[in-house]
Amino acid sequence: MERPSLLLCKGLLLAASLLACGNAPTAAELTIELVPPMVAEGGNSVLFVHKMPLNTQAFYWYKQKDPTKSYEVARYLTPTNASSKMPQHSGRKTVFYSGSLLIKNVTQADSGLYTLLTFNTEMESELTHVHLDVQKPVAQPTLQADHTTVTEDSSVALTCLSGDPGLSIRWLFNHQSLYFNDRMTLSQKNSRLSINPARREDAGEYQCEVSNGYSSKQSVPVQVSVTSE
Repeated sequence: MERPSLLLCKGLLLAASLLACGNAPTAAELTIELVPPMVAEGGNSVLFVHKMPLNTQAFYWYKQKDPTKSYEVARYLTPTNASSKMPQHSGRKTVFYSGSLLIKNVTQADSGLYTLLTFNTEMESELTHVHLDVQKPVAQPTLQADHTTVTEDSSVALTCLSGDPGLSIRWLFNHQSLYFNDRMTLSQKNSRLSINPARREDAGEYQCEVSNGYSSKQSVPVQVSVTSE
């Protein structure tokens, strides 16, 4: 039989994850999450604030490690300040009550360390940092076919060409993911698709899509025709 003290501990409800059996209350730790984790030029990035303290009186965003006014990105003072209506917009940047910062249409100039400075009602301050890394988007790949018109039972090969390194490649047929069958083979890095022998049902538009984890681009479609002899 379990001890009464253990049964009592099991019966307690945790309030907002701040209390635990046998432990004193602990303050929630403010953190910043990049959403999405990786972003390419032209995309949107949210510096998402988790667990902003309820007694926050003011907060400031800076684009550097130290809070210097010349590098200020956005601010929120108090709900009684008429200029503190939320959300606040400044060019491509929007700041919300939660402390989160939205940056639209990011460029590589937006890359860098961002600092969130918060003050509570006791005028105690806290600094939290996050690094935003804006990547170059992938270039559009080129799709080449050794033949665009082939006869049944012959072969056809398509090659996806891209100047960007370390890409994953996806193949599409008539604007949907290609369903592979036993007549189709891919090269080691998926950059070359071979169909042998070709059938009438293989006729249609082919594309390749390249991705590096934060951006993707599709090639211009290539029409392949399969004729009977």
